[in-house]
Amino acid sequence: MTKYNVGILVYDFMDLLDFAGPCEVLSLAAFSNLQQSIMLYKRSLPKNKPFQVKTVSETGNLIKTHTGTLIQPDYNLDNAPRFDILIIPGGPLRAINKMKKNKKVIDYIVKSQNIEMICSVCSGSLILAETGLLNSKTATSHNLALSLLNNKSRGIQVVKDKKVVKDGNIITSGGISSGVNMALYLIEKLVNKEIAQRTAKILEFSGYSESEIMDIMEKDNFLAAQQDGVIK
Repeated sequence: MTKYNVGILVYDFMDLLDFAGPCEVLSLAAFSNLQQSIMLYKRSLPKNKPFQVKTVSETGNLIKTHTGTLIQPDYNLDNAPRFDILIIPGGPLRAINKMKKNKKVIDYIVKSQNIEMICSVCSGSLILAETGLLNSKTATSHNLALSLLNNKSRGIQVVKDKKVVKDGNIITSGGISSGVNMALYLIEKLVNKEIAQRTAKILEFSGYSESEIMDIMEKDNFLAAQQDGVIK
């Protein structure tokens, strides 16, 4: 029963659902039906579950989201533990551009490049691209940010028709709600499909039964299918 420590990078004016979607999905994943039932009745979540989700910001100070909701981060960049999974939410372009210029944040993401998974939601892929970790990789983003992500000099291959794209240990996801798809995909890949299906049922997320019909693209599988003539 492998457990994963998840860090969500939060910052001023980020989109709330980019953060809350993956946070809720991963936090409610449980190893068993019994644990799932207990979680739904208790006021606090147990520690012995697949994913422990925490938030981290540059300073640790209160964050105001794009809708004005306040979030108190668990850590700042200096005292945060090493996470197994790092998630980068998106937001309006002005907030994204500010984060792209934040050397401390960019350096923090770069130093995390060898962890289990680095993930972005929506326009968070633009922050991830700024680190250079998307160079020569396949990725996606919100439909309004695809042209900005399509950087020929960095060799980023942009995918327009998938909600979630995995290339190595980097996962990017499409528009705001795609963070839910991405989180369910993480559960399926890192734990198992049964737990992902049970979590989707608890959330009443009818768009998920297995990754094959959830608009997922894994680059290795995609290239293999091209070579076999299945995909042209």
